[in-house]
Amino acid sequence: SILASACTMPPFLLTLATYICIITAILKIPSSTGRQKAFSTCSSHLIVITVFYGTLIAVYILLKTKALRELNKVLSVFSAILTPMLNLLIYSLRIKKFK
Repeated sequence: SILASACTMPPFLLTLATYICIITAILKIPSSTGRQKAFSTCSSHLIVITVFYGTLIAVYILLKTKALRELNKVLSVFSAILTPMLNLLIYSLRIKKFK
């Protein structure tokens, strides 16, 4: 648990700090259309990051009881399989949208 926290928290905090800077910069954009486009660009990545870190934190830090072992397996699948699939889906849709 301590090792998992030590390996998970620094990248999570760096990502969180980066998104705080990004959101602060977006909020400074004067036009609402510009803000909406910027948020739309970041939202898909933010969803993937939230799923990834949310499942990591739940699996490795929060869920250590025997009663939650089945949920732990499901969340591990989310972390290992769903996140890369979401990433692939989101970015392939973005590429089609740009074409």
